[in-house]
Amino acid sequence: MIERTEAVGLLSDLVRIPSVNPRLGGGAGEGALARFLAEYLRGLGLTPTVTDVEPGRPNVLARLPGKPGGTHLLFEAHLDTVSPSHGQVGPFVPRLDGDRLYGRGACDTKASMAAMLLAAKAILGARERGTTVSLAFAMGEENGFDGARHLAASGFRADGAVVGEPTGLDVVAAHKGVVRWQMTTTGKSAHSATPQAGINAIGLMARLVQALDDRLLPQLGMRRHPLLGSPTLSVGRITGGLEANVVPDRCTIDLDRRLLPGETWAGVRGELEELLASLAGEFPDLRVTIEDPYLESRGMEAPVDSAIVRMAEEAVRRIDGGHPIRGVPYCTDAACLAAVGIPCVVLGPGHIEQAHTEAEYVDVQQVVKAAAIYRELMLGV
Repeated sequence: MIERTEAVGLLSDLVRIPSVNPRLGGGAGEGALARFLAEYLRGLGLTPTVTDVEPGRPNVLARLPGKPGGTHLLFEAHLDTVSPSHGQVGPFVPRLDGDRLYGRGACDTKASMAAMLLAAKAILGARERGTTVSLAFAMGEENGFDGARHLAASGFRADGAVVGEPTGLDVVAAHKGVVRWQMTTTGKSAHSATPQAGINAIGLMARLVQALDDRLLPQLGMRRHPLLGSPTLSVGRITGGLEANVVPDRCTIDLDRRLLPGETWAGVRGELEELLASLAGEFPDLRVTIEDPYLESRGMEAPVDSAIVRMAEEAVRRIDGGHPIRGVPYCTDAACLAAVGIPCVVLGPGHIEQAHTEAEYVDVQQVVKAAAIYRELMLGV
């Protein structure tokens, strides 16, 4: 039996330990939280492995053996959070208001972490446990997925994985990938009193952005995935020019492209090159550089009739009734695990709408239910 009081206490302890990704505003990183988790796991009689992926930024991995030859399931959640929001009061002071527990990371994704720990504790005394359970808590998900990449590259394998993220206890069988990169137009500088002597890189970029909207987006809209809809493209930042009285010779945009499972950067780049080729005759001064991505993660998909999806769906049904199998537009560590052949679902307490907000919270009852769902999966019943 998973007790609400224990869930509140453990989740509060996790929220109290700042684990802001240091690439997102200079946080302290995941080290203190990793040490807490390692000590908690030792208290359960386990022998965790703590591995620095970057200095002071570790992954934590522990294993609960099951029957020889039985199923091996991984339960994974990320250690890091985003920075506190502007105006967020006491982001690392957990506050319970009714059934809601507030604090940075409470929803994304320390609620899943707490539920996994409570489920592992609950199965320790089970006599007939056919499933071998691994618990992995990975650094760096909020910027680059480095912890999950490291785990996958280490040779770790399992028959399936449950990745904890706020899904409202729905079983997520697919999510989009992402690629982010820069594109630069190059012009020719001149005095603004004689702009005809120069080539305005900002003006060229305006034409390129318009072409992306008018020509490429409709093509993307024609592609449909049954759980994820269409891929998307967004221009998120633009920089260019030196002074108001200088014709700008450079302009750069940052782009975010959400990938359907199976799409790759090579394919995205090919589409861009085709678009640029079509614009060459219309805008002979257009010179564009496509930079290599600074962030890339593929989409993830598990067949809805696969073993991990069916197991998760049944465990959720037993604890909380019927929930949909669905897809989500954001990325998770599951993509790194799926890339090395580990079938994944994403499943956890909380709702993505509460993540990363000034008033981030999770419903404690969902944490308790998530722990019970994870317990069912760990027991293999």
